[in-house]
Amino acid sequence: MELRRLEPENLQSRIEAGDGNIYLVDFSQKYMEELLAKYDIGRRLAGVLCDTLDRMSGSVAKGSRSVVFREIELLVYPYQYICELGEQSILIILNDYFQETFQKLEKWRHDFKGCIYFFADRETEIDLSYREKYRDRLLKDIIIFRSGPHASSYVKGMDYADNARALFEHMLREGYHHKYEMVWLVKEPAEFVHIVQKYDNVRFLSYDWAVSDEEAERDAYYHALCLAKYIFMTDAYGFCRNARKDQVRVQLWHGCGFKTRVNFVRCERRYEYHIVVSEVYKKIHQKIYGLRKEQVIVTGYPKNDWLFHPKKEAWQELGLPKAKKYIFWLPTFRMARTGMNELNEYDMEGQTGLPVADTCEKLQKLDLLLQKLDAVLILKLHPFQDRDKIIRFSMSRIVLLKHETLVNMDIQINQILGRSDGMISDYSSVAVDYTLLDKPMGFTLDDVEEYEDSRGFVFENIREWLPGEEIFSLEDMERFIENVALGVDSASEKRRMLMEKMHKFSDDESCARVVDALSL
Repeated sequence: MELRRLEPENLQSRIEAGDGNIYLVDFSQKYMEELLAKYDIGRRLAGVLCDTLDRMSGSVAKGSRSVVFREIELLVYPYQYICELGEQSILIILNDYFQETFQKLEKWRHDFKGCIYFFADRETEIDLSYREKYRDRLLKDIIIFRSGPHASSYVKGMDYADNARALFEHMLREGYHHKYEMVWLVKEPAEFVHIVQKYDNVRFLSYDWAVSDEEAERDAYYHALCLAKYIFMTDAYGFCRNARKDQVRVQLWHGCGFKTRVNFVRCERRYEYHIVVSEVYKKIHQKIYGLRKEQVIVTGYPKNDWLFHPKKEAWQELGLPKAKKYIFWLPTFRMARTGMNELNEYDMEGQTGLPVADTCEKLQKLDLLLQKLDAVLILKLHPFQDRDKIIRFSMSRIVLLKHETLVNMDIQINQILGRSDGMISDYSSVAVDYTLLDKPMGFTLDDVEEYEDSRGFVFENIREWLPGEEIFSLEDMERFIENVALGVDSASEKRRMLMEKMHKFSDDESCARVVDALSL
């Protein structure tokens, strides 16, 4: 049985012939909108086949057995339900990875006598047309870079950041732009004109051009995407889902941390390589991303090279209060702004939305202690995080470092972390990065049980894997801050023992190792 593309003529002929019900394979609200706008099939929809409810987008609650869309209620069945469908039934695959889904159905589809189609939404339709156009063309010396999440979750500054940016800047310093055309996919290319003017053979294109109404914009985008030899990304990878077999896609990712992955899906066929920082994390990422052993490369993260060379001028430009000691506080992501609901774990209770220091009085108490110790606590939230609760408070020694400030000043967090004397975190991957600096760390654990139930951890006994002091209360946090101010490093032995497990390399050569591993 072959997979066919859904076209008006073949679906209409089946409907006119009085064939059976239509079943969707997987469910996407975005795809459904386009499908129903193009085909009048609402009355014929009978159900959804899905491998797991957890990854279904739309108005379906976890654990439910139905999904409701535009007053159409569809029952949800496991993939193997295909064996129960009559030969007149029609299946329509409704996701980006239609070939992958078709292969998943292989175990049962031989007993199905009906037809299986895939529906191409507008972006997929355009993508496939360009793929066909460039199918027989030789690849060119083009490297594509992209950072940040899917376009629908855009946050300013995240589209030119992280490991992809660190690797790109390293390759510029080493002169790789003389051999390769280096292309960035960002939201607004006009914001990066200064880089294009400084370097030859560097371009910035908008990822929105994938569905642009302007042919020239689409042509520029797909010429690069379809003919690039290498594609580097941190996080979002769906944009290159239809890559050729001779294109090399590398998931640089953004961190090896403590939290497990949300909504498991195998990535074995979604990119060729995935980099990590150690053998321990190689095994973990093989499991949680569904990868083969040879796909996971231990190189260290490019952005960690910045830790060893903090930008003195950037630190000065921040205008922080003068102090003897500086401590970063980087809580992990929990509750997001509107539009990120699929990533939310739960909302922190309290006036501040912070762990441990959850009231105004507690923050003020910390502020007084910092004044006494001549120290500054720099609070930096995740870019997705809502900071409305925190900005209500005015403090002299607790500084809220806004994401917008770093973006406007063109500062990456790892470019200034090296200037600090210690860090407070919880379950964020930045703590694993910071371990390389061999400086004191504290971990807020007042919600560790709730977080484990909500998101979960990659380590079974999470507290054994935290390379620093445990902070369950305000008193614990005060003690950690005092220790840093007085030069007391009570968890140094544990940290150094864990660093040997968490990092195979402890130098500033991760960018070079990525380049060497791929023989660029």
